[in-house]
Amino acid sequence: MSNHRMTRRNFIKTTGIAVAGSAFLGTGLLPNRAWAAKNSVIVGMTQEPVNFNPLLYVNSGTEEVPEACMFDALWDVNDMGQFIPNLAARVPTYENGGISPDGLVWKIELKKGVKWQDGASFTAKDVEFTYKTIVRPDVAIRSRSGFDLIADFNILDDQNVEIILAKPYVPFAWAWQKMHIVPEHILSKVGDINTAAFNTNPIGTGPYKLVKRVAGSHMIYEKNPDYHRGAPAIDKVIHKFVPDQTVAYTQFKTGEIDVFGLHGVPPERFEESRKLSDRDALETPAPWVEFVYFNCGKPQFQEKVVRQALYYAIDKEKWIKDIYYGLPPRTLSYLHPTHWAYNPNLEDPGYDPRRAVEMLEGAGWKKGADGIREKNGVKLNFSMSTTAGSKAREQAQAMIQSNWKEIGVVMEIKNMPASVVWGEYTTNSHFDTLMVGWEPTVGMDPDYAARCHSKQIPVKYGTGSNYVQYENPDLDKLLDEGVLISDMEKRKAVYHKIQAILHEDVPFAPIFAYMFMYGKKSDLKGYKINPYVTDITWNIQDWSWG
Repeated sequence: MSNHRMTRRNFIKTTGIAVAGSAFLGTGLLPNRAWAAKNSVIVGMTQEPVNFNPLLYVNSGTEEVPEACMFDALWDVNDMGQFIPNLAARVPTYENGGISPDGLVWKIELKKGVKWQDGASFTAKDVEFTYKTIVRPDVAIRSRSGFDLIADFNILDDQNVEIILAKPYVPFAWAWQKMHIVPEHILSKVGDINTAAFNTNPIGTGPYKLVKRVAGSHMIYEKNPDYHRGAPAIDKVIHKFVPDQTVAYTQFKTGEIDVFGLHGVPPERFEESRKLSDRDALETPAPWVEFVYFNCGKPQFQEKVVRQALYYAIDKEKWIKDIYYGLPPRTLSYLHPTHWAYNPNLEDPGYDPRRAVEMLEGAGWKKGADGIREKNGVKLNFSMSTTAGSKAREQAQAMIQSNWKEIGVVMEIKNMPASVVWGEYTTNSHFDTLMVGWEPTVGMDPDYAARCHSKQIPVKYGTGSNYVQYENPDLDKLLDEGVLISDMEKRKAVYHKIQAILHEDVPFAPIFAYMFMYGKKSDLKGYKINPYVTDITWNIQDWSWG
């Protein structure tokens, strides 16, 4: 929460809105266009962010909005897939001398005159502190990929740093693009960064500052007039949380939401959304893939034959065609099928409940008196969780529940608010199965170590995103090898092998690559669809009303 005291007078001053009485402030009522200032934008989503420190691991997907508003990376990736400078004065390349010919030395020049939102100067110390925090074993970092290969980090002066790698790491530029810089002058004084007050009341260098948060309802940001890329044209951003996807869409139709993001228009409303007046329906490809996650640490899922059988027993085509109206493409990997490293030789298991039964029977999973398959006292009776209120996912869960019941498997639907299901329930691997969508962890690079390397299980090692607790030494070797190869064709061969192993072992079952139907008001200018990022607010500083 902001230290700014939100009295009735301050609320009017902060938002530009007069509110009858003071009841609103105590109730957390959802904001709407009627009370929002004209020069503001309401971004509506179905999930609520739970942590705003851009280094710590999170899972809901909506943390990217506060991060885009409040923080900056050294460089960004634009809608053409090109790295563009942000806090760095230029993006280091072989051509400009920023990267040594052997790929081991990176020299980064920082932009001058950048200020933190509390007025302190941004310097090389902040970049160094960010790196040192990322590699600290006691901090729950979302990914250390690449940063753990830094052999030496040298501050040359306030605006220049030199990084020396122990060995080449091909996606190093992507690693920095995915990590926002945090303030050394604040966090260096904190005992435990994992629980710091900063994590919900942060200070960044970004285009907007957080001024109010109402848990379960909304967050309000006001523009940073001293932003180093120029003050935003829009004065305020209201990030609104509407858990029910259909309700959120209705609010977009009626004008209570200006930009409709995660999870976007419900599939059954795709055609209607294309015909709304003064609204733009935005078909948006994203690097996410929808999975069913199996917790390999639970006794039901320790045998890969069980995971394989459950994958066979899901009617995947029906899921895509009936629930998502055929919009998203099928994928057999953690990569989008258009990705340069995607393995096109993977065989689609299709929908084959008969084969699933044969596999389970052959592995000794027999039906008990209650009709549920069991082996050595372990029953195939478990739960599946995802975000409560996501209608399409709830429909998919019901379908899977029916699919699995036909083969003697009982699945209980156990959904929760985003702030709960994607909190410690996921990060500490408490779940049985999840329905979840995630993207590669190092930008658009095919490196997937953070999600499936044996040493990236956070409940065991305090780092990474291998929430399914999958362990395979052969895969580990390939993951370690893949990030060292600069030749694209040789890299592709390694990642084809990685995908083949994951396809065989099924620690997670890929279903489709994401294609969202987002929406915005037609007179909002500057909004750009960017297939290279998962964040619709990636360039929020450029938005304006026409």
